[in-house]
Amino acid sequence: MGQKYFCSNCQGVRNHHTLFETKKSGGEDDYNFQWVERYCVIQCLGCDHISFLKAYGDNFMMRQTKEDDYEYYENEIILPPYLKHGNIIDTSHLPVTIKEIYLETINALKVEAKILAAGGFRAIIECICNNLKLKKGSLEMRINLLHEKGYLTFKESKRLHSIRFIGNDALHEIEIPKMLQLNILLDIINHLLINLFINDKILNGKFDLVIDEYSEFISLLNKNIIAEFLGKEITLDSILGKAKRLISKSNMGKFQQRLNDEIREQTNIFLSIQDEDKNLYKVIKVPELQSPFPF
Repeated sequence: MGQKYFCSNCQGVRNHHTLFETKKSGGEDDYNFQWVERYCVIQCLGCDHISFLKAYGDNFMMRQTKEDDYEYYENEIILPPYLKHGNIIDTSHLPVTIKEIYLETINALKVEAKILAAGGFRAIIECICNNLKLKKGSLEMRINLLHEKGYLTFKESKRLHSIRFIGNDALHEIEIPKMLQLNILLDIINHLLINLFINDKILNGKFDLVIDEYSEFISLLNKNIIAEFLGKEITLDSILGKAKRLISKSNMGKFQQRLNDEIREQTNIFLSIQDEDKNLYKVIKVPELQSPFPF
């Protein structure tokens, strides 16, 4: 059985064995001071992942184990650096800029660069606002807009203000946050990114999702215009079928008005308006992906 160290691949403390070790030592006789440094290549006995271990100890490094019992100990550093608390989310679904800032912030957390990590969390919020087209005003105003526009609950927006405060204090006042605070902020940021950018992409195609953007409405409509509708007069409800439930009544009215405008401007080439009062259309062309012809 080897010694226990953290395995970044297993994300936990695991038994390791040493593949290679070398030592350096020294001291000062006048002060009865002796020290030793160990440099080791270690391998996890669970997953075979390889890490680097640097350990330092001297004869003044003692800790109490029992009431009258003490033992020598070493300070150990495992490389590459790892996140001691919290999780790193799957960044493959994040917008590129947010992904880059997020990963840089994680790297700052791994080496406990606390001011940089606090600034990174604040920058992530700025980047989220920019991505959602909320670019005007102070960060305080934009966080409030995230709530007002329905991206966040009121409590979630309050948590983002806490991140803003810690980030501002770190960057402007050079106040060093506690690691406990940063670990909590990581959980908040992870939750935020998962809700805003990841869940819908994971669910897309696997579950029916509410349609609240015109581009989504058009994609759904085009998907439902099939060859058997070609040349026929048909209502929008009949084209959408069961999928109509994904669109609220208020959005349906706005989407249909915009669709009618595009048909008149001939930017929509698949439908013509037969009777606007009866919401009756004629299918004049099947979208290319649904075309009945192989060519």
